[in-house]
Amino acid sequence: MIYLYAALRNEIYFLYFKLKIMKNDGIKEYFRRKKEINLRHIEDRKQYEFDKIKKEKEMQMDIPITKIYECYDTTAMCLLSGIMANLQERQFYKKTKNVFVMPTYFSLFGFLNIQKRGEQIDFWDSIDVWYYIHDNSQNHHQPFCDGHTLSETDNFCLDNGHLKMVDYGSRSLEPFLEKNGEKLYSNFKIPE
Repeated sequence: MIYLYAALRNEIYFLYFKLKIMKNDGIKEYFRRKKEINLRHIEDRKQYEFDKIKKEKEMQMDIPITKIYECYDTTAMCLLSGIMANLQERQFYKKTKNVFVMPTYFSLFGFLNIQKRGEQIDFWDSIDVWYYIHDNSQNHHQPFCDGHTLSETDNFCLDNGHLKMVDYGSRSLEPFLEKNGEKLYSNFKIPE
């Protein structure tokens, strides 16, 4: 009963102020202003939705379709996928010069890659690496593009005090590194 009374009182006050404004400004002016405010709200809502969609598109990544050599069920396919990953590492570094990955200077037909040497990480375990990657990504869903690679401490090293990735030959990892590499590189601080 108390809520009904309060709601009724609010409606009466609202109607009173509405009538007072109409009396002071005139009915035509009141409805013109009301229409203008409604149109402004509609435009603001459209702009908000547009900005929201634009931001979501910026954070999305294209995950490539899995190739047959990436589905290794035999030893030969496993070897082939390793060779292709090594070739992709070289191509990715050559194409992007991404600051978060260790430079791959040379690849001998994918059998052997020559990279810059880094210091081993001994202050983190795989969970700490995963949290760092997850917390410094544009979108918290992006690290799941290759969760195995991004959660292994053996895939990372230190280079002059900066965290860098050593094993980045996965095609699904490339869009992630292109979008997040700079941020992952610049936000890193060695834990004390």
